[in-house]
Amino acid sequence: MTIQASDALPRVIEQVRALHQDVDQERLTFSHWVPRSERKQRQRLFVASVLDGTPHYVAKVSLDDEDQMVAREWQMLTDLHGSSISVPDPVQPLERGFAMANVGMHDLPDVLAGADHAEWSRLLLEGVEAGATVHLREVPLLREGAAHRFVGAAASMYPGETREALSHAGVGAVHGDMGPWNFRVCADGAVALIDWEDFSPRGICALDVLNLVLTAALIAYPEYRERGFDWLFDKLYQGEGPYQDAARAALARYADLTGESPSTVLALTPVFCDAMVRRIRAQGRPVDHLFFLPLAARYRADPLRQIGGRGA
Repeated sequence: MTIQASDALPRVIEQVRALHQDVDQERLTFSHWVPRSERKQRQRLFVASVLDGTPHYVAKVSLDDEDQMVAREWQMLTDLHGSSISVPDPVQPLERGFAMANVGMHDLPDVLAGADHAEWSRLLLEGVEAGATVHLREVPLLREGAAHRFVGAAASMYPGETREALSHAGVGAVHGDMGPWNFRVCADGAVALIDWEDFSPRGICALDVLNLVLTAALIAYPEYRERGFDWLFDKLYQGEGPYQDAARAALARYADLTGESPSTVLALTPVFCDAMVRRIRAQGRPVDHLFFLPLAARYRADPLRQIGGRGA
């Protein structure tokens, strides 16, 4: 059964208010939102408490009785609490969800949109370092064809470079949705990784990295909305600037940490695109307006071997 956010909201606000029982209630305000409202299933209600103007707690509540992902995320946050990975502190389970401490001051896309050259590099470096920490959390990455089991017969449809990359790509723990929107930037500039509901103990690690690095191009070049994806991909393949320098540095740093070369990571671009399309469609959301299908087609016609630097 699915409930309406408006029906759940009063109860969730009272649950979050109870976490502030020792605080003068006049100092509290609340905000709420339902992200990705185009979803046909697995919708979530978020309620944030604001104490003296500062966000304090955030409740995440499922609106769908069959949605088990929120409960999985609570388990992940409790498992990761106190680890070297910066995540929201888990506070308390709630009916249909949980409460966590607010983490960070800004969403990474908002910070990148106004970042200078050095800040672009620093933020993407910290992002891939967080990803590498997740990937190497439990065991060394599995290789020697381990990635093939995640694509099965579809591997035969990929370009030769992609099939070769699959033969030695690293498999390990993955965040599962490590796009820029799932990073928060803290007051000291550090980044925290949020939204752990798609975590898996085994997956193709490079797909997390591609989600961060390739999707960041949408932030670097917002004009793509008017100029189209072909123009965006020309920037990705040929351009030079803060984004390209940051992306290359991030891929090199990931290679240093995991042994996964930039060429191997980029060769998995079609696998990343296909994985994102499957995931989004499974949520009942449209994909045709997103960049994944056009990027996969561009890669098949012209493999992406490095970010930028090719020349016009």
